[in-house]
Amino acid sequence: MNELKKRMGEFIYDIDRQYENKNILIVSHEYSIWMLFSAVVGFDEKQSVKIKEGNDDFIKTAEIREMNFVPLSHTDNFVLDIHRPYVDEIVLECGKCGGAMKRIPDVLDTWFDSGSMPYTKKEFPAEFIGEGVDQTRAWFYYLHIIAVALENSIAYKNVIVNGIVLAEDGKKMAKRLKNYPDPTEVMEKYGADALRYYLLTSPVVAAENLNFSEKGVDEARKKVIMRLKNVLAFYKMYTEKILDSRFKIQDSKNILDEWILIRLNQLISEVSAALDKYELNTASRPIGDFIDDLSNWYVRRSRERFKEEGEDKENAIATLHHILTELSKIIAPFMPFIAEEIYQELKGGKESVHLEEWPQKDLRFKIQDLRIIEDMNEARKIASIALEERQKAGIKVRQVLNVFYTTMIVENDDILEIVREEINVKEIKTGQKENKLDINITLELKNE
Repeated sequence: MNELKKRMGEFIYDIDRQYENKNILIVSHEYSIWMLFSAVVGFDEKQSVKIKEGNDDFIKTAEIREMNFVPLSHTDNFVLDIHRPYVDEIVLECGKCGGAMKRIPDVLDTWFDSGSMPYTKKEFPAEFIGEGVDQTRAWFYYLHIIAVALENSIAYKNVIVNGIVLAEDGKKMAKRLKNYPDPTEVMEKYGADALRYYLLTSPVVAAENLNFSEKGVDEARKKVIMRLKNVLAFYKMYTEKILDSRFKIQDSKNILDEWILIRLNQLISEVSAALDKYELNTASRPIGDFIDDLSNWYVRRSRERFKEEGEDKENAIATLHHILTELSKIIAPFMPFIAEEIYQELKGGKESVHLEEWPQKDLRFKIQDLRIIEDMNEARKIASIALEERQKAGIKVRQVLNVFYTTMIVENDDILEIVREEINVKEIKTGQKENKLDINITLELKNE
């Protein structure tokens, strides 16, 4: 087949040279015409076979077909190739002056070639581009220069600039120095999501250099990925016997449900705003804080609710289901694998979380609801201080104490009750002059 195609290619190019601008009638067999067409358009063997699939005749007996011939840059086997040396043989006629147009012998600055990037898309200028900080005086610059020259416009609206990832000691990574871990081994050990989140929350996505630390990847795995997996495992433990997992959020009266839903709304707002500004590290950092709130406060303080039967348990399950579903959508661009795992376990509505729409804020929540977040933040600080005081005094949490005095103020009584249970005291007095735990254990307290 290739030999026939080569002969037909040589034939048509020879005819074109001898009879330029003439109409030529070619009479031949079907296979010859088939190979002639393949040579004219520069098809390779696979492309030639594809246009004759199904064993149908490429051209019928006595059929007349017009074929407009234009010399193309091609290999010796008449396969289209626009590289040197083949392109040097192409001569075109200028439509304005009638002169011959050939490839210029000099090599154009490669950055002008790269600068043509925006013109391959329908949308111009580009919404955003991303490259290393070393491109500031190269690609970034040439894109704008060419766009201004051709279109009197910028080439792109936004740019994400990454810094340079260095070895942990601040030196340039080099194979000969063996001063960095194998990325494949890092991903196998800690997971690709942990590596992604570590890098996304680092300065390297904001044009600054990063001294790569494997410990940082491990920390992302422990504090983010593993916590998420533990929350998912907790949810599954209490819902595995429930056939219908399509829960709906009820109007829960529990302050923990209300708080975590407001926190979710806050997370959507913060991440969306940062992504709209192409600030990847600003967008990714609140996710870790939210997961800490979800795991170390909401789930931990809701454990008894999940064990009991009744409306409060149903509200807790519905709330956690909703939180995990929406969270899987939020983290999908940052940690795609754990996002997909959560989404599939929850039996999301689409084939994949990556086919979902970006979550939207719940307009039911108002600005004044942020007071609940502020109160809960204060409550966690109170709990931390009180538990530290217990530790210093050598008093275990299971021993109830009388009172804890704190300088902080929590206006919400329901939130204050959560803290009281957390630190196991009978009363919390806020707005005091100092933080102090009453460590006097009366006989009555001892017997409780």
